[in-house]
Amino acid sequence: MMITEYHIELYKRVGGDVDHLQRIGTSEEKSLKNQDVIVKMTEIVAELELIKNGSASLEYTEKLYIKLRELCSDDNVIDQIKQLETFG
Repeated sequence: MMITEYHIELYKRVGGDVDHLQRIGTSEEKSLKNQDVIVKMTEIVAELELIKNGSASLEYTEKLYIKLRELCSDDNVIDQIKQLETFG
């Protein structure tokens, strides 16, 4: 799984909601791969919120940043995902 700028835009468009993706997405956007990426992004955004709120330990923060480097296609995508907010 690799998070790209395409997924950042898709996440924003559907508000991080896979059900909404299924209602409004194109056939390509509704793929299982894209659904999995949106779910993973929702988890990451929630974890980043913990860090922003000061509720995460240094070890937790370091592990999340390692995960971001593994899952994101480049530094620009990492920067963009850090700017996303949870929807709800």
